[in-house]
Amino acid sequence: MIIFLFLPFSSLNGSNAHPMYVNNGAILYVGGTGPGNYTSIQEAINDAENGDTIYVYHGTYHEDLYIWKNISLIGENKNDTIIKLGRGEVIIAEKLRLLEIEGFTIRNGATVPAGAINIISCRNVNIEGCNFLNNFYSCIAVYRSINTKIFNCNFSWNLGGIDIQESFCTNIQRCNFSHTIGSIMTFLSAGNIIHECNIVNGEGGIWLEYSIFNSIQHCNFINMQIPAYFFNSFFDKWSGNYWNESRILPRPINGKISFRKFGVTIPWIQFDWHPATKPYEW
Repeated sequence: MIIFLFLPFSSLNGSNAHPMYVNNGAILYVGGTGPGNYTSIQEAINDAENGDTIYVYHGTYHEDLYIWKNISLIGENKNDTIIKLGRGEVIIAEKLRLLEIEGFTIRNGATVPAGAINIISCRNVNIEGCNFLNNFYSCIAVYRSINTKIFNCNFSWNLGGIDIQESFCTNIQRCNFSHTIGSIMTFLSAGNIIHECNIVNGEGGIWLEYSIFNSIQHCNFINMQIPAYFFNSFFDKWSGNYWNESRILPRPINGKISFRKFGVTIPWIQFDWHPATKPYEW
């Protein structure tokens, strides 16, 4: 496990003082004015070893990233440490056992049918405190991965938010979705946790397809055309969500189940048995 302590220092005379970390690897710096700092995030990744931290100073970085090492990638400030469109897939992480991405704005990416961040066959990935803006397709695509955590991220004006496929135990908490076609979609996945999220002013909210044992609790669904839908998904727990209006009675969630053997698809209903009477404020 990588453990770090981040203590920011203000700039002195226009130079960037290095933040201090305590971890079990080296610290590589990108941007800023320090001697020996990298100018490219990918160059720092190429030189990093497992367990290293890459700290990226504020600025706009026009590049795609391929990550094949267990590292921490930390931005100085999520609002002005920006990764913009390169070829379309901004970040690809593959076959990792530990990865942390924190403190970036990722925008104008995913112009190919994939995600701005693609997590492929990984374990223990943590994406925290990031902004996703004006991305096509998905902002975060999770494929065949286990124990992915997405915390305190903002998704605005994207075609898709988070796409989860053939994955287990994806944990999405305290995230905000607005003006998005599809906020969270799951396919052939299990054990997903979606808690304390704001899903507002968009078209599609949460879509569960061939997924089981999902937990959706204490979320706000406000001004959504289709706040939630499921297809052949079972054993889901909807509880304590706010559905655009005060409710006392259980709130039905419409979906469908199919019987392929007979070529029949029928409407089905799940319930939020204890909907919230007012929106949450965090």
